[in-house]
Amino acid sequence: MTGSLKCVVAWSNERHLCDLVGDVLRDIAGVDEVRRLGDEAFAVWTAETPEALRDRLRVVVREGEGLLVVDFEVWSGHGGALDTEWLLRRGH
Repeated sequence: MTGSLKCVVAWSNERHLCDLVGDVLRDIAGVDEVRRLGDEAFAVWTAETPEALRDRLRVVVREGEGLLVVDFEVWSGHGGALDTEWLLRRGH
């Protein structure tokens, strides 16, 4: 699949927004292309542009909540908690 690595951050003071965003991300990119990074962020491999991805995710975001989508051109990771094999297959 042609694509790039994106980071999606979603936060809410009132509910578990990241769970909802994760469900939409898996529908968009597929289960194998999404990795959760802590409580509020995901790494996702997709051909969607950041703008298109943001627009598709907005359906679960309410007033006062936040959503940020970043497309990585250069990245690096460290630590055993990361899925290194998954990341290495996506451009490192």
